[in-house]
Amino acid sequence: MLKITAILWQSHATTMRRAGELLKDWCDVRVYSARYLEEGKEDMAHALDDLASAELIFLYRTSGEAVWDELENTVKQLDKPLVCLGHDPGLWLLSTVSLEIVDKCNTYVVYGGVDNFVQMLSYLVAEVLGLQVDYKEPFAHPWEGIYHPNAPHYFASIEDYLAWYQPRNAPTIGILFSRGYWVNDNIASEELLIKLFEEKGYNVIPAFCYSVKDAELGTRGSAGVVQDFFLDQEGKPRINAMVKLISFFLESKRGDGFQEEDIAAAGVNLLKQLNVPIFQPVVSYYRTIAEWAVDPQGLSNEISWSISMPEFEGVIEPLYIGGVGRDGDMEFRDPEPERCQHLVDRVANWIRLAEKPITERKVAFILHNNPCASVEATIGGGAKLDTLESVARILQQMQKEGYTVDVPADGKELIDNIMDHKAISEFRWTTTGEIVSKGGALKLVPVEEYCEWFDTLSPHIRKRVSEAWGNPPGEEINGVPAAMVHDGKILVTGVQYGNAVICVQPKRGCAGSKCDGQVCKILHDPDIPPPHQYMATYKFLERDFGADVIIHVGTHGNLEFLPGKGAGLSRDCYPDLGIGDVPHLYIYNADNPPEGVIAKRRS
Repeated sequence: MLKITAILWQSHATTMRRAGELLKDWCDVRVYSARYLEEGKEDMAHALDDLASAELIFLYRTSGEAVWDELENTVKQLDKPLVCLGHDPGLWLLSTVSLEIVDKCNTYVVYGGVDNFVQMLSYLVAEVLGLQVDYKEPFAHPWEGIYHPNAPHYFASIEDYLAWYQPRNAPTIGILFSRGYWVNDNIASEELLIKLFEEKGYNVIPAFCYSVKDAELGTRGSAGVVQDFFLDQEGKPRINAMVKLISFFLESKRGDGFQEEDIAAAGVNLLKQLNVPIFQPVVSYYRTIAEWAVDPQGLSNEISWSISMPEFEGVIEPLYIGGVGRDGDMEFRDPEPERCQHLVDRVANWIRLAEKPITERKVAFILHNNPCASVEATIGGGAKLDTLESVARILQQMQKEGYTVDVPADGKELIDNIMDHKAISEFRWTTTGEIVSKGGALKLVPVEEYCEWFDTLSPHIRKRVSEAWGNPPGEEINGVPAAMVHDGKILVTGVQYGNAVICVQPKRGCAGSKCDGQVCKILHDPDIPPPHQYMATYKFLERDFGADVIIHVGTHGNLEFLPGKGAGLSRDCYPDLGIGDVPHLYIYNADNPPEGVIAKRRS
């Protein structure tokens, strides 16, 4: 049987395998991923043997894997017909067939899809090996359009799509995703998001595109598709939020200007025109869901491409929503249902915040609380920011805008109010009894009520918290008493100004009145969970107070340093447990990028 050996960039490997399956009656197509050869997941010796025994060799190479040096040295010594492609046309020169054939193969690959890969292999067998095999010319699938799983076909115009879709009188979500996934039928993540958003009662405009604007190919790029489908003829947004599943800058283009330094700034201008929340969830290219679940880092290789690049455009919410699925040799994008639902719920709450009448919006401010040393003297500390005066002025502006809030005259009045009510954590000279008697308690949470939420957490989380701090509401552990417990109830502190509350952040670790400055060495401990009162405070803000948004004020608090994955958090990561589905803002010192990045990605 005729044998072709192909070694490709990982993104094309599964498409080539699927094409090989369709030709298996007369052609044995052996496919290897360059990345998997590099990582040792596929056997290099087998790959070299298959190269030596093949009638034809096909390579699609990148510059990212060192394994290509060994592969190139090998194929140069073989007297075989060789087609070598890559993003850089200079790589094509390794080919031993005519550049006309190489160029046509590139067209098959760029147009994409299993059908084009099948025809490309048939074309090579006919034109290079001289066998009688029928083939078709490259088929130009559309570069951009709107896809919906219930529609009989894709839509080239927003008008045709809306005429078919018949949108409800409800908010609309724009989903921007890669044409490559659409043309290769690898869109399980997008289809699940469409389903979940529609189950929420929202309309969805799911648009695919070739990410880069390319005049030669005739592609409009991400920016052109956003303008065509997500903005109306007057340049106003058709959508209330956008989920961006493409990492390229919106204004990326090939040819003149592709390397311009202002490419990200141009994308920011487009996002400002949209003026809606933009979410940048992550589907891992490197790990299965099971591998991600047990990895303490969560994401690693994806960070530069899937998180860091979009941050240059100011995009937020890098939530993990899926990984790599495997079925034998085949790979596909596999959505993680719980994380997809989490994304949808967060998007819904951002939209709800925008639509809620200003007079009804509720806002929770959280001030930094230094661990232990001089607790009362450092409440509201923030690097290079007078957080107390800032919150006072924000409240004053909110009142002018129509929010139903009371306002302190200035930062001094605010801190005096906090201290007069002892709306802080207990300490050596501040007891829970004093906090309650002076009115610093927003709520005394009964243990039964707290457990209604606590018992919904995973067994692992419940076990870890209880091992560290005792069973709810907290118990003495190794001589360290339970913190912030009064008459068997969990104490949540703060001061209320109408539809705004101001809380001093719960202590990351607390020994209550016995605290001597030593216990808070756990502040940056990657393993010890926060106490019950810490989690109860955030749940109070979400459930009892009904916060529409939580705002941390000042650099920096400790939510972003709680245990959990470094990026791509799970439902068992404590920052995720704290914020939940509530929209979150963080007023942070811009000249502290290392910790600022942590805060952005983990909270």
